[in-house]
Amino acid sequence: MDTSYLFGKKVAVAVSGGVDSVVLLDNLAKNAQKDEIELCVINVDHNIRAESASDSLFVKNLAKKYGLEFFGFSVNALEYAKQHKLSEETAARILRYKVFDEFKDADYIALAHHMSDQAETILMHILRGSGAKGAVGMKQMSGRYVRPLLDVSKEEILQYASENNIEYVVDQTNFDNDKTRNYLRNEIFPLLKKVNSRVTENICRFGKNISGDQQVLDDLADEQNLDFGDGFVQLPDSVADEGFGVFLRCVFKAMAYLGIHTDIESKHVNDVFALYDKQSGCKIDLPYNLRAYRDYEGVTIMHWMEKEKLVHHVDFALEPTMFGDKMIEITNALPEDGLYFDGDKLPEGCVLRHRQNGDVFTKFGGGTKKLKEFLIDKKIPARERDDLVLVAKDNEVFIVCGVEISDKIKVDKNSQNIFGIAVR
Repeated sequence: MDTSYLFGKKVAVAVSGGVDSVVLLDNLAKNAQKDEIELCVINVDHNIRAESASDSLFVKNLAKKYGLEFFGFSVNALEYAKQHKLSEETAARILRYKVFDEFKDADYIALAHHMSDQAETILMHILRGSGAKGAVGMKQMSGRYVRPLLDVSKEEILQYASENNIEYVVDQTNFDNDKTRNYLRNEIFPLLKKVNSRVTENICRFGKNISGDQQVLDDLADEQNLDFGDGFVQLPDSVADEGFGVFLRCVFKAMAYLGIHTDIESKHVNDVFALYDKQSGCKIDLPYNLRAYRDYEGVTIMHWMEKEKLVHHVDFALEPTMFGDKMIEITNALPEDGLYFDGDKLPEGCVLRHRQNGDVFTKFGGGTKKLKEFLIDKKIPARERDDLVLVAKDNEVFIVCGVEISDKIKVDKNSQNIFGIAVR
């Protein structure tokens, strides 16, 4: 096991007490002086099993045996799983990595994933319909996480433990075949090995081979001119021109930017890609409260929350007014970035509101049409239209804030009360 790449670093070894992590700790401890590695031990008790507390105590005593600093953490995976409707295994993984991510007392976190874990991970991703990203599997080094045993087989780990008289604990839940990974490990892989005894190595080799292709596509995705905004990412038309492989990676980048780090189903990715062949304004709903829109120059993925069906409005007055979380600045000081209108031409009874069915607008320069058609002509993206603030009376719109005023309230040589309006 090569650990030279950790030279001079402080490494926290994630130890559960099982054979894999204990062998990792022992091996790192034996190489620590040679590679000038400073070690400590980190353990997370998920509180799923009755024996978990005693396992953590075993790890604490193990750290003491090696003369290493011990960091123990406790999380409630069962409660988290219940609250978020997750499997216990998924909840435990999320909480475990949250602890690791927030741990600042080491340069790296060493994980005990080995060759069999890698093969199982790749096969699980393939069975779930993953693309090349999932088929690559885990990396030996990913950010602060290192996996020194990734090229070591389970058989080699058990042999090392036997030859070095290493004590470890056995997690009985590893034999619960109701869990997908356990079923693959305990039932499927033994069958596959009857077909090819080197199935584990071959699956891992497949992952390494495809990683080169993955890197090329990742580099192409990084070259795309994505527009990252406040709560949205626009994937321009050029992304679709590069092909589905580049598009897929751009979607992953967009999802990560929007705070979604869980894989999105291939069905949804295909639906988003299909939007490029649709007309502007078409949209689809995605998981995690996201929505994708076909815009004039690409596809936009954004956070979305359904608005209440009731149309809320605020009485219009020639003074600054709050409308929801927006300040509508109305002043005769004439703001540089606002619109100007003749206050005397506005009819009484106008309100501030969002658009509604039947709205009409007389564009600047003349010509009345449906507000929707006007906004299409102005190339206002469909995702933005419902958020526009309007000044209207009944179904006639006089001001589309930030866009245009009606020809009916334009300023002319006889205007006496000229106002500016802008959204802050």
